[in-house]
Amino acid sequence: MSRLARNNLNTPFLHVMVQGVNKEYIFEREENIKEYLNIINRNKENYDFSIIAYCIMNNHAHFLIYTKNKQEFSMFMHKTNLLYAQMYNKQKNRVGVLFRNRYKSEPIYDMRYLISCIKYIHNNPVKARIVEKCEEYKYSSYNEYIKNGEITKSKIMKEIFGNECDFSKLFNEKFEKRFMDVDKENKELTKEFIMEGIKEYQLEYAKDLIEIFSSREIFKELIMYLNKECNIKFIEIRNYFEITRGVMDSLKIVWPVFLKCPQKQEKYFKNIPKTFKKLQKHLTNHKKWCKVY
Repeated sequence: MSRLARNNLNTPFLHVMVQGVNKEYIFEREENIKEYLNIINRNKENYDFSIIAYCIMNNHAHFLIYTKNKQEFSMFMHKTNLLYAQMYNKQKNRVGVLFRNRYKSEPIYDMRYLISCIKYIHNNPVKARIVEKCEEYKYSSYNEYIKNGEITKSKIMKEIFGNECDFSKLFNEKFEKRFMDVDKENKELTKEFIMEGIKEYQLEYAKDLIEIFSSREIFKELIMYLNKECNIKFIEIRNYFEITRGVMDSLKIVWPVFLKCPQKQEKYFKNIPKTFKKLQKHLTNHKKWCKVY
């Protein structure tokens, strides 16, 4: 089976997942799913990428994307989720974050991995026991594949599979690969969310890693971004960067008493340079990780 470009940094295929905060049902009704898809289709016209496969579940959604500009795609996801969250919050008379984070992604390296990812995405409703067969679920691209619908007619799809492909036979091949799962809850997943959030912060604010980890103010902005925009708990951020609770509190600056007490501010800020020396070891790990994305 042929291989896609192996240069990880330039891999144009991404498996993307979005999830409701606290696993809430953010697509609980049929109208919600339709509106989310409508927002995607309306916004997609202004961005250059292709959706190869998708599946919208009650509390999360999966997409397989082809894009040569990941920064532009990140902007698209930010806008899409923001518009949907505004509409949903208005309908439900609620406030606050709707999505767990903007999105999570993993690169696709070869054809076997790509095909397995398509099957994995379409199999989500069966795995969740919502339906017995993939074709019974309305809000995925499975039936478009089987019926050679619009999603199979894009230029990139023809380049991948050719002009004539029997997708029913393709989907009957043995399922091999494992992909990021909405139910995966462990330290590795939290680590991946934090690294993804750091990458998004870099793209959005044009900051490099050395600049982030050598400036207290920028690092503080990053922490608040990870907490507010990516919905990552402060304790998870603290554990990831291996910093003390005292330093973390000084970076958050959330206590009113702290703001009113210059002596406490001075005490905390004196410890911060030591923390940044400790953080330097994360630069190497992040540089390695950035090569994957």
